[in-house]
Amino acid sequence: MTDNFVIVPTYKEADNLRKLLPALRRYRVIVVDDDSRDGTERVCSKFKNVKLIVRKVKRGMASASLDGLRSISDRQGKVVFMDADFEHDPSKLTAFFRKLGSLDFVVGVKKGKRRLSRRLLSWSGKQATYMFLPDTKPLHDPMSCFFGLKISSIDSAALEKIRVEPYGKLMIALLLALKIGSKIGEVEYAYGERKRGSSKISFAGISDYIRELARLNDNRFLYFLVIGVVGIPINEGLAALFYPHMPLAYALFAAIAISTVVNFFANHYITFRSRARFWHAFAKFIALTAIITGATNFLVAIALSFFVFYLLSNFFGIIAGFLVKYFISEEYVWRTSQSRCTFVR
Repeated sequence: MTDNFVIVPTYKEADNLRKLLPALRRYRVIVVDDDSRDGTERVCSKFKNVKLIVRKVKRGMASASLDGLRSISDRQGKVVFMDADFEHDPSKLTAFFRKLGSLDFVVGVKKGKRRLSRRLLSWSGKQATYMFLPDTKPLHDPMSCFFGLKISSIDSAALEKIRVEPYGKLMIALLLALKIGSKIGEVEYAYGERKRGSSKISFAGISDYIRELARLNDNRFLYFLVIGVVGIPINEGLAALFYPHMPLAYALFAAIAISTVVNFFANHYITFRSRARFWHAFAKFIALTAIITGATNFLVAIALSFFVFYLLSNFFGIIAGFLVKYFISEEYVWRTSQSRCTFVR
């Protein structure tokens, strides 16, 4: 039997499995089902190459896929994860396993038209992933659930430590757990339409993914946000203190400058935990973050001051500056190295 595995997480997908499993006869298939009670066990029993794992408590596709991976004892095997609903093209499995002959990790990239709601949801997820986890930027589709890897590309101990939310994205968790120097590639596939059953996308899935991003991000965005929120009364208070004694432009500039230095100290020691040298980070922070985000804050505040109360205009300037500041801080100021892996096009 081939050492090529296909893991298919399911919940009420018996009708789709009847058509999918015949296309997977060449592979060792692991179906991880969340106790669907819809005939899935009967369908799987007809195929000798299929192993069925039934979880008695429904816990979501990400955790199901992880359980499937951990059930494989062959450390030299290759595995591809796919859905049962035909949105993932089973004919592309050959391309996945061929690439896994020379690469360690392969990600499926969707091509073709989808409903506007799905495109917007996918685009929003991509942008959030890129911002929270800059190491995913070389991927065209960091939201993919159609991907494969060499099992040996992840240490056994690291694999056991991986955590995922029930409806999170296992692909990203595994990507970040790859051994240093791993090679990553992509396979394009035509996005298919669900044949039977209903979509599993839900508010629970979206909230799970947000929590997962925050955890994989080591909660840096949350710390950055809290520090930024605490900095608002400092900034506003300084502006109110200085304004009676100097022109508005000078008062706003002084408030921004002082609060920016305070912000750097807090983020260096709390958010990014000194992962870059102090003076090296401070120089980049002043050169990039302070100037660019300070300018954003200052220009928005001055522009809006012609239309609204000056402290309210400064508040909107702070919000605009915050979003720019986090991106620059994560991507440039405290980023100490390039990706641990090589992306092969």
